[in-house]
Amino acid sequence: MRISTTCSTSSRAPPPRPREIRLVHGETDTWTNLFSVLPAFVLKEKLLHHSIEVKTARSIAELIGVVETFELTQKGNPVYFRGENQDHKVGALRPSIYRTPQRLCEEYKTYREMQRFNDHEFTADKTAFDKLSRMQHYSMPTRLIDLSEDILSALYFALDGRKNNNQAAVYLIEIDQSQVKYYDSDAVSVVANLVKSPLSDGCTPRKSKQAIHEDANKYRTHREAFNGTESAGYLLHDIKEEKSYFSHKIDPIHLFSILFVKPKLTNNRLHGQKGAYLLFGLNEQDINNSIPIFVEDTPDHLSLNSTIHSEQFPIRKITKVLISCEIRMEHLEKLGITTPYIYPELDHVSHYLSKTLEQ
Repeated sequence: MRISTTCSTSSRAPPPRPREIRLVHGETDTWTNLFSVLPAFVLKEKLLHHSIEVKTARSIAELIGVVETFELTQKGNPVYFRGENQDHKVGALRPSIYRTPQRLCEEYKTYREMQRFNDHEFTADKTAFDKLSRMQHYSMPTRLIDLSEDILSALYFALDGRKNNNQAAVYLIEIDQSQVKYYDSDAVSVVANLVKSPLSDGCTPRKSKQAIHEDANKYRTHREAFNGTESAGYLLHDIKEEKSYFSHKIDPIHLFSILFVKPKLTNNRLHGQKGAYLLFGLNEQDINNSIPIFVEDTPDHLSLNSTIHSEQFPIRKITKVLISCEIRMEHLEKLGITTPYIYPELDHVSHYLSKTLEQ
């Protein structure tokens, strides 16, 4: 299969906006320059860069100890985990679709090609999000990031494929309970269906992520005006493939959001890993890059990105745990966390058992 790599984006992207915050007056939402409106104590609360605490674990017991002492910013918020096999610093927690320009450019094609070659695998999937969830677990680049309720599953991914000299990392992520969404959420449908649009205008004018990005920026506080644009009309058409009842009420703010989503546990792998996702919308400032979770204060110090309004950003706190080279995969295996536990499909189990017999 040969996929064209020709891709270009419009130069009409809006200039960076001043830092803003959403104020709610009764039932009317308005965006106002916060420096002229909010008192100092609110400014401090909304714009404070929440520092990322960094710890080191030299044993699994130490990692569990970090989890046990992790303090929530608000009682009742759930904590999820993510493991990465090297310390990507400010580039961590970045969806795979944004890791190369070609991936983002071809997103709408690879989404369809994956189904064209494996249509029988998607018969139980009713929505774009369901399909993205399945693709994610078969290593397809998507706008999703895997999270897990299980710290040991996260540790497995931190150790899997780690090079000898690299420090892996496990992230403890507190999620705002009020922003937990499920697979059938309308906001999830809006963001997930971005996958069906090309990055830039092609044969059909205004049917692209670039057009959606421009119109959503222009009419971000005027929902009716945005829903009257051609780009919104094309997006609505795609959403109605899965929700025929969906009305012309797309909130443009959702398009610039990161959503925390609990999926249907439709396959053994997702069920075993106790998975959930962060689903990324469009970066308000730069369509070619993902919405940044971190900002770099110094090369060795990160903070949460506080320029995004809290309604668009479900994360409330992150602690990064650097995984020492002293922790190895065989330590996890003693606790029953093996490749068949993470990847229960027949081919993975067969490969694992074959390697075991050769040892």
